[in-house]
Amino acid sequence: MAEEITAAEAAAGMQSVCLDGDNPCEIPGGLDADIHVVHTHLPDAVDDRKTKKIYIAHGTPEVLFQGSIELSKNGHGAADGWMVNTHFLRTSDAVVTFWPRHAAIWQSLVDKRSLVDCIPMGIDLSKWLGATSRGKWSGEPSLLTAENCHTIKWPLDLMIAMAWVYDEIRTARLHMIYLPADQARWWGALTMNNRTAYRSYISSVSLDHGELANAFASVDYYVGLVRYGDFNRICLEAKAAGCPVISYRGNEYADYWIDEGDQRVIAAQLRMILRGDVEKRETPAVPDISETVRALGKIYERISS
Repeated sequence: MAEEITAAEAAAGMQSVCLDGDNPCEIPGGLDADIHVVHTHLPDAVDDRKTKKIYIAHGTPEVLFQGSIELSKNGHGAADGWMVNTHFLRTSDAVVTFWPRHAAIWQSLVDKRSLVDCIPMGIDLSKWLGATSRGKWSGEPSLLTAENCHTIKWPLDLMIAMAWVYDEIRTARLHMIYLPADQARWWGALTMNNRTAYRSYISSVSLDHGELANAFASVDYYVGLVRYGDFNRICLEAKAAGCPVISYRGNEYADYWIDEGDQRVIAAQLRMILRGDVEKRETPAVPDISETVRALGKIYERISS
């Protein structure tokens, strides 16, 4: 996302570079920047008391909180993303997020003079519009999921529910990729025992842009179950490529909503969608990355004046 924003800013005439703050060789390239846009942290070489900085709040608030507690079990010196986040909420010249729900949470944690900006999460639509298929993937209907396997969006509920979907829609097929290979023993035990494995294609493969665009154009639905109904980048890419998206209730870009919680309810709602018994929702257009850059440009001007 940072690389795409940087490229779009450069195309809009801004001087913009994307640097890895953990790589000592890259850090000198950004030391004289007028504004630092922070995703996770600033390197020690940058004095954040003296520089203008925008904090793009890293991740879902609940993930930051949970992760900090879990990492604290590693003892002295453990990473604490929640405290880093708290620091940037307090010391940044602007705080930015892409989700209205997140913005409300962050706003409740800052002082009354601070404003949390919620801007569009745009993608480079030129990469996804007009995606074509090299042949339909197996399944009537076929479903694809390719989520980062963090607990905030891992496919556990989907894999439980699909066993009951398959009981009644035996021609359906789920294609699940990007599943970490070092978790295979747990996912394998689950899906073999509940029989989901026998009608699914499960892999740790990671697809490049061309292959992912082909995948979106080759299946009937993309399923992205992010908790709290948040949208994410891959659901925007699927939507832009013309693939109908199924998400938890709240994702404004999703064509179909299901309810987070009881997997039996999830299965029943999936069966209704897959049978064509549910009408598509009206959704806003997926924003282009240029919309993100325009919104950031206004923030740059505001904090520079």
